[in-house]
Amino acid sequence: MLESRKVSMPAKPRIRAVEMFPLNDDAEGSYVLRDPSGLASTVVLPPAVAVLISLMNGRRTLDEICDEFKHSAGQRIAREEVEHLVAQLEELHFLESARFAEYERQQGAAYLALQVRPSAHAGGAYHGEPGELRLQLGELFTCPEGPGLLPWEGNGRHLSEQQGRLCGVISPHIDFRRGGASFAWAYDRVVTESQAKVFVILGTAHTPLKSFYSISRKDFDTPLGTTHTNREFVDALANRLGSHVSMFSDELPHRHEHSIEFQALMLQFVLGGRRDFTIVPILVGSFHPFVNQDRLPLESTEVADFIAALRDTAGAWPKEVCLIGGVDMAHIGPQFGDPDLLDDTRLKLQWTDDQQLLAKALAGDAAAWFRHVGQQGDANRICGLAPMYTLLETLQPQRGELLKYDQAVAEDRSSCVSFAAAAFYE
Repeated sequence: MLESRKVSMPAKPRIRAVEMFPLNDDAEGSYVLRDPSGLASTVVLPPAVAVLISLMNGRRTLDEICDEFKHSAGQRIAREEVEHLVAQLEELHFLESARFAEYERQQGAAYLALQVRPSAHAGGAYHGEPGELRLQLGELFTCPEGPGLLPWEGNGRHLSEQQGRLCGVISPHIDFRRGGASFAWAYDRVVTESQAKVFVILGTAHTPLKSFYSISRKDFDTPLGTTHTNREFVDALANRLGSHVSMFSDELPHRHEHSIEFQALMLQFVLGGRRDFTIVPILVGSFHPFVNQDRLPLESTEVADFIAALRDTAGAWPKEVCLIGGVDMAHIGPQFGDPDLLDDTRLKLQWTDDQQLLAKALAGDAAAWFRHVGQQGDANRICGLAPMYTLLETLQPQRGELLKYDQAVAEDRSSCVSFAAAAFYE
């Protein structure tokens, strides 16, 4: 935590909707405090501080936090220490407050004024220097589990001619370190089996949206250059959607979202300088209301109108269009709220369930994909539930092919994220 300046002290501090989870392989039991919106920088917390923060729900006074900490942790803490921590959290923008609201307003206004979305994760999730970045991404293809060198790198492969046009792929949005080979398998198919010039990217929104969809008109910058958004396609989609204007006025969730940024970066790497292309960046919000109501998303007018408009716009477009889903799957283990560490039996059960779920997607059955998750109450926390459903309903593919499946399991067995790469054909 940083040293704090003098800031106002909320009487009943409330931590914002941020993420706090154990730091893997840390002997001291530290925690990570992370803001999915990117408005606050990630910090590492000692265990006692993590307990204190968990007590800041906006209903307890500072004295009550001290008392509850003594009860929970079995040790006393001085009110002055809690005051100092609250001041730090306020300064770092982790608390709900008037000060944060003004900061959020200023940051939002500055972002909305930009024509180009700056890279949010260069130098963190991936190398910030172009040369090092190209080496990093190239190794995703040439690693033992990757598809191998791309066709123009001298491996003798040629562009494939498949029965049925490649109309879409899914790719992970987990970090490259854990999901690398799966990214490579998806984008190998984009290179070898698609001549598309427009890529509609359906990314998982990790922060709330005003609607189920948020469509950006901004170009995307990465260390490899600028990926241009096809504003003509966006305008044509907007014309078909008519009154659903909130989908085009909700730019802020794109500011720090990685699920689209990673796909734009991969397109730059495999196609940049070889094929002119544009993107259409679309974030897809949570479909949990439909899970909770035991309804299919297509029963919603907003979802049905969007899918019909996207299908019609892509179908009428003069150049070939390919859809990309930035999709992860299960999130299980204590880090995500489960009670027990993950043993081999639990991981094998997850593998089996994921294979059954993917089989429904590969059959092009969006309803079966959603019902499989819904009937479980989304117990496995399928992160790509909404964008995958949207992709399947939009494309209505004739067949799909699983290219790669994997699980990223923490060494201490506190978490597992599963993900896959797949290709879909008309």
